[in-house]
Amino acid sequence: MDKINIKTALRAFNRIREEGVERGDEHHLNGVAAGSDFDGYTITLHDDYVTLQIFFHNKFKLDFVNKRHLDAFIERIENIGRRKTK
Repeated sequence: MDKINIKTALRAFNRIREEGVERGDEHHLNGVAAGSDFDGYTITLHDDYVTLQIFFHNKFKLDFVNKRHLDAFIERIENIGRRKTK
């Protein structure tokens, strides 16, 4: 796994915001935190090792420690984004 599917990441963001535990300005679910800037045009998904920022027009920036952490993060957001709604 080495490619970010932005639509899946956005679904994961929404799921985390709906079902996750609120802590300050973020929501947390299954080891992934989701937050956004004040106007909602930039959203962030992150864990301890990877940060994914999604900007307007689905442009994005990834920061990560190593590929193993990135692969685990991608798998986690794909699982969250694909899960059936309650």
